[in-house]
Amino acid sequence: MKRLFLITFSFLIFGLASAQQNADIGIWGGVGSYVGDMTQVDYSSSLKPAYGVFLRYNFNSRYSLRGTVMTGTSEAVGEFETATWGFSKSVTDLSLMGEFNFFRYIIGSKRYTLSTYILGGVGVSLYPYSYDPAALQGVVGYLNNVPPSPVPVNYSSVTVGYNENVYALNVPLGFGFKFNIGERWGLGVETQMRKYFNDKLDGLDDPRKFYTFDSVDPNDSYWTEYSDAIHNNDWTFHLGLHLTYRFFRGNRECPVYENIN
Repeated sequence: MKRLFLITFSFLIFGLASAQQNADIGIWGGVGSYVGDMTQVDYSSSLKPAYGVFLRYNFNSRYSLRGTVMTGTSEAVGEFETATWGFSKSVTDLSLMGEFNFFRYIIGSKRYTLSTYILGGVGVSLYPYSYDPAALQGVVGYLNNVPPSPVPVNYSSVTVGYNENVYALNVPLGFGFKFNIGERWGLGVETQMRKYFNDKLDGLDDPRKFYTFDSVDPNDSYWTEYSDAIHNNDWTFHLGLHLTYRFFRGNRECPVYENIN
C-alpha cells in the first residue's frame, strides 16, 4: 500500500510538471532530527540524512504551490522520565505546501534573482510502528501495575504486541532563502518543521497515561489519557539545500508569470 501510494503521488507531480509552463522541479537534500516525548537526547547523533523531490507551480512571482516527497531516517537515543529509550525508523513525508516570496522571484530573470520565503501546508507521514510491551515494561508506568486476574477487557489490549504501518497527518511549516544560478536553475537553503497528529513516531504512544482499576467491577476500570491527535509532542525538523530547474514554454518566458505580483 505504501509503495502504491508513493508511485501514484510521484506520477501525479511529474505529470503535472511536464504539462505546466510555469512549473519548477527540484531535488532536496539535508539532515533531519526529532523532538518529542524523550528527554536527554543527543541531537548531534540524531541528525540523519534526508532527501526528496518536489514540483512547484508558480502562480506568479510571489505565490507558488509545491508538492513534495521526502524520505529519511528518524532516530534518537535518550530517556523517557529516567528510563533509557531509543528508536530508529524510516519515514516518508508527502506534503502539499503554499510558498510565499517576500520579494518577487523568477528563475532565469535578471531582475528578480533572489528572495526569502515562507511555506506551509498539509502532509502525511508514512512509517512503521511496533508496540512491544516487553520493551516498554520499564519505561511507561501503565505497564508496571498490571491489575489482578481477570484482567479487564479495556486493559488487556495494551498487554499484546503488534506491528502496523502508520499514516500520520502533519502540518509542515518552513522558511528559506533562494537565488538564481543560471537561466533555468535556482539554489536555496531551507528549514522545515512538521507537527504530527499522531504520537507513535518515537514508539511512545501517550506514555503518561495511567489506568484506574475498580476492584468491585473490573470492567468499570478506566484510562486517563493525555495525548490525542492534536495534543502530542512529536515533531521533526529538517535543514537542507534544494536545486531547482524551471520549465519553459519553448524558449520564451511566460509573460503572465513575469508581470503579475
